[in-house]
Parts: sequence; C-alpha cells; structure tokens
Amino acid sequence: MMRSYAYWINGAVVLGVTGMVAMSYGNAGPGIDPMTTASVVSAENADRFMVVDHAHNHTCIVALHRAPGYDIHRLEPGHCDGMPADLADARTWQDTETGKVRITDRQGNVLMRLSVSDKYGWDVVEPKNLALSFEAF
Repeated sequence: MMRSYAYWINGAVVLGVTGMVAMSYGNAGPGIDPMTTASVVSAENADRFMVVDHAHNHTCIVALHRAPGYDIHRLEPGHCDGMPADLADARTWQDTETGKVRITDRQGNVLMRLSVSDKYGWDVVEPKNLALSFEAF
C-alpha cells in the first residue's frame, strides 16, 4: 500500500515539473514589449491626464483639447472635488518651450508651471506647495 502511494506521488511530481518546463518554453526574454509601449501616449501628445494630489491622495481626470498648429490649448477639469482650487480654476494649457507648460485661469493669470517628468506625464514645479502630477493616459 505504501509503495503504491509513493509511486503515484512521484508520478504527479514528475508530471508537474514537466508541465512547468513545457509552459515556460517560448516565453519572451527581457526587453521592451512593443505591444505595451505602443499603446502608451507620450506626454507631449496626450489629451487626457489623471491628476494626482500626492499630499492628500486624491485624483481626478482633466481633458486637454489640443488645437493643431497652436501652442495654447483648452483645459477642462473634470469632477475634481477635494483637489486644490488652482486645478478647478485652470482653463488654458500653454506649451512655453520644450518640456515646459504654463497653466492659466480664464483671465490669463498663471496658476502653475509644469515640467516633463521621468514618467508619462508632467510634474508641477511652481508653486512649490502643490504636490501634483499630471499622468497621461
């Protein structure tokens, strides 16, 4: 009886190891996955951002309506309850130079300045008290 039990356990282990080896055969090696990276929008061409308030752990979505051929675009904050007031007042997005953005209100007053982050988005660099990032998606 004991011999039969050990025989079946050894057989199951051998089948399990064989299955694991067979399933891992053909897996892609390390490197860039072109399917995943092709679906990620660059920060310079994104038209939607998830704004993350790192100080209070809140998020909201803003839409950017780009006007081809212009460097000033309309910014439309979504439902941003609990986010800083500057974000609710934001109405224009202006590309000032490569990797730099200025966000203004309806009157043209600068609310915040952004710089390209090392991720897929932008970080607020001015004012310093806003811990916001705009992540493209």
